[in-house]
Amino acid sequence: MPGQIFGDRYEVERTLGRKSGRWTLLARDLHTKEPVILKLLSIDSELKPRDLTLFEREVATLQSIDHPATPRYLGYFEMPLFDGKAIALVQTFVEGKSLAESIAAGELLNESQAIDLAEAVLEILSYLHQHQPPIVHRDIKPSNILRTEAGSVKLVDFGTVRSLQPNEQRVSSFVGTEGYTSPEQNSGRATKASDLYGLGVTLIVAMTGIEPSQLPRHKMRIDFTPVLSLSPHFSQWLEQMIQPDLDRRFASVQAALAALKST
Repeated sequence: MPGQIFGDRYEVERTLGRKSGRWTLLARDLHTKEPVILKLLSIDSELKPRDLTLFEREVATLQSIDHPATPRYLGYFEMPLFDGKAIALVQTFVEGKSLAESIAAGELLNESQAIDLAEAVLEILSYLHQHQPPIVHRDIKPSNILRTEAGSVKLVDFGTVRSLQPNEQRVSSFVGTEGYTSPEQNSGRATKASDLYGLGVTLIVAMTGIEPSQLPRHKMRIDFTPVLSLSPHFSQWLEQMIQPDLDRRFASVQAALAALKST
């Protein structure tokens, strides 16, 4: 695909990701000369209805949000592809190094850095959760959190988002990444607090470099105390973020932020 021009405007520079009829591409907008992200979904006989639903939901979500720490919707078009066609979402390129890349390079967070990152992500989640209708990201993990050279934090990849409809407290379908999803999300019942669980696990992985499946556990709960030495306040806060029992976790982003900032 490098060098190909899609939509008579976007020249592909490289493939960032690919799986089962879906591509994420870095491209150059030939009109503005700016880098953009293209997300393509192949429309063929192998297309799963859920994949189309998630794609359309991502388009709708990016059209409805406006936050400096999230991608911005730029356009949508259809195009011929191989023996069929594809639909394409165009969004702004969010510059930065992912937390996953930093972890792979051995650049782990200390407690102070983890607290700063937690506050930044919670502020983004606060915007999403207070949006009308509220938006649950459902895939908070190191590869979806970017940090710029200036130190700002970004949240990307809205391919799993779900809006909560009026009077709806949870959504009844499963998407996400194993290890970062809460027990209720694993059962197909994601809530706003499910994003908090994902952030809690992400912070532990970013401080230890240990994948979720390899972290010590006590019954159903991740037990990070053997591998992390933290202040009592932050340790208690982190334990509440990753509580398997939804009723024992923070009920909202605002509650989590308030507790994190308290002394």
